Amino acid sequence: MIADLPPKVLVSGYYGFHNAGDEAILYALVDGLRARRPDVEITVLSQDPAHTARTYGVAAVRRADPRAVAGAMRDTDLFVSGGGGLLQDTTSLASLQYYLGLMVLARLMGRKIFLYAQGIGPLRSRAGRALTRAVLNRVNMITVRDEESRELLKAVGVNKPPVKVTADPVLGLELKPEWLEKGRRVLAGLGLQPGKLAGISVRPWAGRETVIPAIAGLADWLDARGWRVVLVPFHRDVDREVCQEVASRAKAGVKVIAGEMSVEELAGMCAHLDLAVGMRLHFLVFASLAGVPPVAIAYDPKVGQFLGRLGLPTAVPVEGLTLGALQDQVEYVIENSEALREQVARRVEALRKEARLTAELALNLI
Repeated sequence: MIADLPPKVLVSGYYGFHNAGDEAILYALVDGLRARRPDVEITVLSQDPAHTARTYGVAAVRRADPRAVAGAMRDTDLFVSGGGGLLQDTTSLASLQYYLGLMVLARLMGRKIFLYAQGIGPLRSRAGRALTRAVLNRVNMITVRDEESRELLKAVGVNKPPVKVTADPVLGLELKPEWLEKGRRVLAGLGLQPGKLAGISVRPWAGRETVIPAIAGLADWLDARGWRVVLVPFHRDVDREVCQEVASRAKAGVKVIAGEMSVEELAGMCAHLDLAVGMRLHFLVFASLAGVPPVAIAYDPKVGQFLGRLGLPTAVPVEGLTLGALQDQVEYVIENSEALREQVARRVEALRKEARLTAELALNLI
């Protein structure tokens, strides 16, 4: 690359599926790169290229179009894979093969490869671990969002590229006054005002026969103590049905956010919460950005790993979830709210510095 030309970066992830967590990662990733190189030219592989290009001011191509992907890879200086939990075989081995396959293509075309604050695993299959080892030992640099991911890579046999623990990209964001106003307007549209407000994030899960009654019961328990409750679907069409089911099971007047919110609206809305209870990782991250200590329901190891980085109590396991277990954690957070808020704010500030470092490391490869 000629030194005075703007750097070109191609980004891959679970983008364009209208999952607010992954969209927040992309927002933060683009923001981080542009903060260091305003002239950077970013192209994103997306399921919904028009939405991605319009929302983030980037170029975008359809992630399932081989010709478009190859053309974008040919025209880039750096291939960035991340962030989020892309390299896992719980969803399917095919998903893992897709993300690793892009790295193979990048290497065949002589492009540098950077893993951007990924959460690695679970990798339960022998084939998944072998493929991960074979491909990642040939990339240029790996950053992961927690120590557990680094340890898993070591256990799998990834030992050639440097591996650095940074932090989830979303933790690099800082709340802006205009975001808070956008969030306030979302709540006002539901007839809600800040103050003793609890947000709950729930996603579909195999054990819904225990999850839904427990969360509906928590909503009623909070309502009886003077709290108002709003359910927040994070993956637009995937979460809405289960949120509506929780609302219909609860006796209290639980509100459900109906429309898709932007990253800025979501972050601003979460900043107005006094209590955050949830399954979706980035709902918990958004709450933490505002200093709200989250109560987490762990359906995936990444949830507990995030709480560990905040120094908070262990998440409530989703398997066999009970109302009593949720009440105990919520009571602990409410009773220790002031001290926990100070702790979360302190930990998030440290993690913000680590998250911002990732973009610098990526651009340093070019």
